[in-house]
Amino acid sequence: MAKETMGKYGKAASGWLKIIWRAVGLLLLLAMPAVSYLLLEYVTGNLFEIYTDMAVWNVLWIFAFYLAAFALSGSTRVAVPLISAFFFVLSVAESFVVSFRGTPIMVWDILAVRTAMTVAENYVYEITEEMKHAAAILAALNLLLLFAPIRAKGWKRRLANGVGGAGMAVGFAFFFYSHIMPARGLEINMWEMDSTYRTCGYVLSTAVSLKYVVKKPPHGYSHAKLEEIYTRFGEDRGDGRPEGPMGQGTGEKEALRKVVLPEGDLSDMSFWGGASPDGVWEGSAREENRAVDSREKICPVNLICIMNESLSDLKVAGDFSTNQPYFPFLDGLTENTVRGSLCVPVFGSMTSNSEYEFLTGDSVALLPSGSIAYQFYVKPGTHSLVSALKAQGYRTVAMHPYPGENWNRDVCYPNMGFDEFLSGDYYTGCETFRNYVSDRADYQKIIELVEGKKSPDDKLFVFNVTMQNHGGYEKKHRDFQEDVFLTGPLFGKYPKADQYLSLMKKSDEAFQGLLEYFENCGEPTMIVMFGDHQPGVEDLFYDEIAGMPSGEVPAKDRLMWYQTPFVAWTNYGQLSLDMGKLGAVFLSSHVLRLANLELTPYHRFLLEMSRQVPIVSPIGCYGQDGAYYSWEEAESGRCPFRGWVMDYEYLVYNHSMDGKKMDKLFELPPGKGP
Repeated sequence: MAKETMGKYGKAASGWLKIIWRAVGLLLLLAMPAVSYLLLEYVTGNLFEIYTDMAVWNVLWIFAFYLAAFALSGSTRVAVPLISAFFFVLSVAESFVVSFRGTPIMVWDILAVRTAMTVAENYVYEITEEMKHAAAILAALNLLLLFAPIRAKGWKRRLANGVGGAGMAVGFAFFFYSHIMPARGLEINMWEMDSTYRTCGYVLSTAVSLKYVVKKPPHGYSHAKLEEIYTRFGEDRGDGRPEGPMGQGTGEKEALRKVVLPEGDLSDMSFWGGASPDGVWEGSAREENRAVDSREKICPVNLICIMNESLSDLKVAGDFSTNQPYFPFLDGLTENTVRGSLCVPVFGSMTSNSEYEFLTGDSVALLPSGSIAYQFYVKPGTHSLVSALKAQGYRTVAMHPYPGENWNRDVCYPNMGFDEFLSGDYYTGCETFRNYVSDRADYQKIIELVEGKKSPDDKLFVFNVTMQNHGGYEKKHRDFQEDVFLTGPLFGKYPKADQYLSLMKKSDEAFQGLLEYFENCGEPTMIVMFGDHQPGVEDLFYDEIAGMPSGEVPAKDRLMWYQTPFVAWTNYGQLSLDMGKLGAVFLSSHVLRLANLELTPYHRFLLEMSRQVPIVSPIGCYGQDGAYYSWEEAESGRCPFRGWVMDYEYLVYNHSMDGKKMDKLFELPPGKGP
């Protein structure tokens, strides 16, 4: 009797124990979304900056992930460890990425993981206390879950749970995008995306960012409008200016004639991007003018364009002193040199977006926000500077001393029309600094390419992307001697900036060697060099030289972080001047004009637009008078150059996104080839 009683109590206790464990398991399943949210934002350091209502939507989105995983697996022993580990790894990755480049991980970055891994070894990764705490908490909760699983037994129950759970997750996503986002006006701050992620939470901000994946045609877009633009820029009418409402003012060739007057009249420099007469160097102006005189046009046999990794003069962002000059050659380069400050679309990373703007003329500001142009928008047959030069008889070669698959270049370059892409193994045995091929060794390969031509008259276009100055300035390297450093109140405070400035001096020396070689070369040669972006050195360094925290700098003044130097030098006589600030999208059109080569209708449009709107940037647009307009303002009737901006948006959309491309806008007219 006693045994029977004990058996009944034992069974009852066992039943209650199972119920308790199931309750614990259910509570864990319901609590884990909140736990994952708290730990994710705890690791990234944003937990106490997120608005309360935004936190709720973050938890709901994470719950949808857990629900979907449970629906598919039928067990919390699979779903909870899998999803909790995913969000933990995401939090660690986000913490590292923000510390390295200052911007959050975007949806598009998933496609660039391969590129990121190739440069990862040069960065220092510090495991924080927050990461350790989060890992310990997750390990404990998942261990507890092993004793309290929730399982759907039987195929019918698993099917019902799967369909029901997946349906609820999908239904939540649909309700969020169709009702919640419009009702609450959820948006991403395009000019300071990291602020949105800090105050709204990573998961919610990422969900909101997905709405920018699909880019709609700009308002008023039509092929009839494109035809209208073509009628203005499709043909060179002899005065170099389009007809119609935008053809007012000094014509392109009229401006050119003013530059080449025998008297050396340089009074109208607007054609060159806004340089004033004060920006033109004194000296043999008459001799320099003759280089672009219509009676004495010279087209370079070798056109070499170099996008130098992280090359910049940080003094555009604020004042500081160093123990010695880091750009002694570049700063003193005046003869046969056109120069200026290039306004690039990125800071600290995303190199390929700068080269995309240079090669195509399309602003990444008009692509889906945060996108990597080389992943989606360079399809076979893409028209670019490359195709324009190829149509004029140039052999086109791309060069990059790193794996060719980085940023999808091995696909994009052939799509643009490059005949050859030299990368990776082509540079085996070259001199390196900090594990990257030095600029000096890289430029020697350019020289070898020129010397290897079958005939000195063979036209050659080279687009070279360097690697020497790539980010990862934390480590000290035996193969690199740092000989430039900050002085005065900044002495010893910013070791990353010190290493970076030492690299700039090495780039300056290498560029001097390259120009000295071609100065003695008998083949007419033009060499263009520009930086892709400013470096990711210490944030506090930028704050200190700016005199205020970065977050307090007005939007219109943030352009100082998006400027790099550019030069266009020739080994024959050409006009020397300072063009001032110029958007990266316009540079290739100016290069074609300086080289006395034919321009496509699109390049003619860009050249003419740069006289009115010399800077087009993700930050906004700047007029000839320096006035700043956000994109929203530039598209409004209050903007004096709204017509240019809208026409440009139409052209970019057709060029990069419309399946029905109007090819004649982006190709040389018949009979303009070699």
